[in-house]
Amino acid sequence: MRKFIERLSNRLIKFLTSRVFFVAMILILQLATISLVITGLGTNIKWIRNTLNIINILLILRVINQYKNTAYKLTWALIIGVLPLFGGILYLMFAERKVPKALRGRIVQSFAESKHILKDTEDIEIDDPDIRYIYNYLKDTSSYPYYKDTSVRYFKIGEEYFDVLLEEIAKAEHFIFIETFIIKDGYMLKKLTSALKDRIAHGVKVYMLYDDGGCITCLPQDFDKHMRSIGIKVYAFSPVSIRLSLLSKTNNRSHRKMVVIDDRVAFTGGYNIADEYINHIVRFGHWKDTGCMLEGEAVWSFTLMFIQFYNATVKEEEKLDYIDFRYRYDAPQIDDLILPFSDSPTDDDDISRSVHYMLITHAKKYIYIHTPYLVLDYDMVNSLCLASKAGVEVIITVPHIPDKKTVFMLTRSHYKILLEAGVKIYEYTPGFIHSKLVIVDDKIASIGTFNMDYRSYYLNYECGVLIAQSDEISKMKEDYLATLAVSERIDLEKVKKTNIFIKLVQAIMNVFSPLM
Repeated sequence: MRKFIERLSNRLIKFLTSRVFFVAMILILQLATISLVITGLGTNIKWIRNTLNIINILLILRVINQYKNTAYKLTWALIIGVLPLFGGILYLMFAERKVPKALRGRIVQSFAESKHILKDTEDIEIDDPDIRYIYNYLKDTSSYPYYKDTSVRYFKIGEEYFDVLLEEIAKAEHFIFIETFIIKDGYMLKKLTSALKDRIAHGVKVYMLYDDGGCITCLPQDFDKHMRSIGIKVYAFSPVSIRLSLLSKTNNRSHRKMVVIDDRVAFTGGYNIADEYINHIVRFGHWKDTGCMLEGEAVWSFTLMFIQFYNATVKEEEKLDYIDFRYRYDAPQIDDLILPFSDSPTDDDDISRSVHYMLITHAKKYIYIHTPYLVLDYDMVNSLCLASKAGVEVIITVPHIPDKKTVFMLTRSHYKILLEAGVKIYEYTPGFIHSKLVIVDDKIASIGTFNMDYRSYYLNYECGVLIAQSDEISKMKEDYLATLAVSERIDLEKVKKTNIFIKLVQAIMNVFSPLM
């Protein structure tokens, strides 16, 4: 009992002295102060109360008339209407998908500086009209071209990915770029650091970006200092500030994950730097994740993606020159169609959502989906139902053991309407599925970092790759079917018998799902 109390006390002290605690307290203090001031003034001074009401009406009109997702607009209109003195403040602080002005300016500038380099890529003819439709949309909106002469290697599990990653790092001769959302201390980080340290000793330059919000509760102590001491140039993307500033925005995070080596190979997928991703530790049962490695011409797009973010993060004198990292190799002469892309909340194109939507609506035979979270709006649910009713086999695989119970309740809230339309839903019985994979008709697939939820679609920076006409798609399909074999198919009748209390909670949560 004494040891238990000591452990509990140590954990409490660690939490109370952590940065996440201070950030949370600062935020609560700001909200409480504003609430008390506005509520007090609004209650006691009639003209202030009337002015606030007029402002809230104008905000509701603004929300309704914005060209945004309907569910997102409805949620905020409801919050402003129900909380007339406080809802407007919440909206102004959190609802606008605006990256902080300074950061947004740096990112836009960095992207603009690299566009002329991408335009040098020669267009490629695509015979299949469905593939051509999706690829042309993505090329025009993301500004990244599609390539041939690039091989793809699919990874069905984190352990396989990490072994190959270490092998490729050992071959590095010029540079290594690493970008991730989460970093935790453990076996994976130590093994990676050792491999990087070895290449640095051979003159290889190593650059690393991590998202400060994603790492706020788990980044090892003195991480930056240690990485820089061994020669890694490491920076936090969009640091979370604990300053008393109402203008500080922490809502737009970089959820991207990539590794680029020598402009020769690039990795992307769901893998962060934490031991659960390679099943070295168990958190939510067996961790199922997927990714891929590109080798060839398409790697250049990932090289540019990293430099764009790196240059938007560092000081002017530390910026990288794109051309310094362009290397030419004997590319594989194959006809795979590869289109790497990134998605940003700084523009009006919801690229990740559009990719999912077009893959669903262009499926003729089947569409297989892996996603850890299924938090969808009406249009996405309707597209899945329409595809199923049109005779397309629609299968969605989600976790059985969730990492976020509230989001899992939202995921399950969609089961009934999808099942009634004929969509097949499976839960990955061994544990948690973190894979973000979509396969359509044996001919096209997407893999990357974006989930089927509002945060990935509208708020986060994401990246991925569209793959067509590749033999690896058959391997993806084979792995998907093997995953189904160990998963539980959800029964409609069982879903209909869900406890009335749980249904009520799900109904309430669905109203606020765009905020999760």
